[in-house]
Amino acid sequence: MNRLEPFARIFDLPPAMRPHVDLVVTETEMDLVLMLGDESKSAVEIAEMMGLSPEAAETFLEKAYHRHVVEREESEDGTVAYSAASFYQRLDPMAMYGAWGEVPEDARTAVIEWAMEAFIATWEPAIREIQADPDARVTIPNRDFLLLEEALEMVEAADDHVVVPCDCRSIVEACDRPRETCIRLDAEALAALEHGMGRRVSQEEAEEIVVAAHRAGLMHTGDRDWREHGPAGFCNCCACDCFPIRAATRVDLEAAWPRRHYAAERDLEACVHCGLCAKQCHFGAFKRAEGEARGDVVFDGGECRGCGICATACPEAAIQMVPRD
Repeated sequence: MNRLEPFARIFDLPPAMRPHVDLVVTETEMDLVLMLGDESKSAVEIAEMMGLSPEAAETFLEKAYHRHVVEREESEDGTVAYSAASFYQRLDPMAMYGAWGEVPEDARTAVIEWAMEAFIATWEPAIREIQADPDARVTIPNRDFLLLEEALEMVEAADDHVVVPCDCRSIVEACDRPRETCIRLDAEALAALEHGMGRRVSQEEAEEIVVAAHRAGLMHTGDRDWREHGPAGFCNCCACDCFPIRAATRVDLEAAWPRRHYAAERDLEACVHCGLCAKQCHFGAFKRAEGEARGDVVFDGGECRGCGICATACPEAAIQMVPRD
């Protein structure tokens, strides 16, 4: 019997990964997904179906849960049920901690495109709201650009701190900037640890990670309205890898996702045209001039996203971040 086809349907495995399914799940994990199908079952039921002792089943399910092969949900009466996850859920831990590097480059390229389409489809309702109202209050990843001091303020407000590898850079691998940079706080931090993701750090270490990411040219993106519901964390992003930033370009939402709250202003008299701002800027707001002015740094405010990494890079303090109207 061909087990791959039913597994691919249940797990929503993209065609490019079918020849490499052994890098996605083990044989026993495939058995589990096939047994679950589209249903949810308890650990006791799974143990009976797979011929495992209750203890062995619990150990196996815990590992499968951490690998995002299965999802689990606890009901009000405390009963825990397991259901098959999907490749879209499995991709993040596979890229961050697993065998993603063993997948051939052509397959990885196809999967990255597949994942981008899946990402846009997942968040389509929120995207439509933003298209109708750029300031719509919606739940969507990377809603706002944050200045460094805003990101550090969120870290300081939290009690629990966890750092996880950036899933976007782990998947796309378009640059060599630091990967262990994404910050999860409080409830989101505990949820990450419970799912086997990331490592706990102190507040001081979290702040050091954020500052180092900023100096490496990574932008901070998260929910600027976090004070209303508590800090949840934020990402430290690059435009070459970040799924939300790249998705926003595809759906014509560059001006509204992530939202821009600041704009760079340059003091031309103080500028020495060292070019550090141009090296940091992901969007071409600062760049070297061509033609007669070749070598000078030119500034196009219309391209500025308000992330602030240019201002902190400037040795002459010639760039200030000012609030947008």
